[in-house]
Amino acid sequence: MSVSKTPAILAVLTVGVGSFTLLQSMVAPVLPTLQAELGASQADSTWIVIVYLLSAAVCTPIIGRAGDLWGRRRLLIFCLTAIAVGALLSSLAASLPLMIIGRAIQGIGGGVLPISFGIIRAHFPDDAVPGSIGLIASISAVWAGLGVVLGGPLVEHLGYRWLFWVPTILLVVSIAATLAFIPRSTRSYGGRLNILSSILMSAWLLPLLVGATKLSSWGWRSPSIVTLLAASSVFAAVWIVFELQSENPLVDIRVMRIR
Repeated sequence: MSVSKTPAILAVLTVGVGSFTLLQSMVAPVLPTLQAELGASQADSTWIVIVYLLSAAVCTPIIGRAGDLWGRRRLLIFCLTAIAVGALLSSLAASLPLMIIGRAIQGIGGGVLPISFGIIRAHFPDDAVPGSIGLIASISAVWAGLGVVLGGPLVEHLGYRWLFWVPTILLVVSIAATLAFIPRSTRSYGGRLNILSSILMSAWLLPLLVGATKLSSWGWRSPSIVTLLAASSVFAAVWIVFELQSENPLVDIRVMRIR
């Protein structure tokens, strides 16, 4: 990879990751407005945020592994397209169920972060990899802060649909730039996507995240919270044992032993 091409690749990845981050940070502060626009209750409207986080948490490691197997450029385009489709669907939503579906599709794009890191490792010079990954991560935090600031004015002056149209425009540009500037990966790590491991991971992540997001309203002593956390603990233990014994782990837990 020519060093001269790395700034263009870094710019493309920054916009892609930033678009995903914007959709995360812009929506939460204006949740009461979305609740009123969609005619939803306060409890139901929280699922606009929760389902996005659930989808991202489950899909991020799965897509990261899929990128190793089937090509990171291909999976990056898939992630960006999923975020754009989900954002467009949410922008057209006039009811809560359609909004939630759109948000769930947006969460699939959570894999854009590990995919971006993988592209940097594959195509950048070794001495540029740590700084580039750190730059993407830090700029992602900047995008998050920008989203918190922009969400209110966008809704006030242009309407809530622009919360999703602005990232969609950025995503279309990012997809075109990905096709133009990011080369196909020639390296494959082999193996296969472990479906059972993905199911087990989802089985402990979903109740954990639902319990965590509902903790303030349900309380620690709520039977629902206790049940969710207990189920998460059991499935997490099963998943860890399965991953340690698997020849194709979804997440290589053994690396956590390395100092």
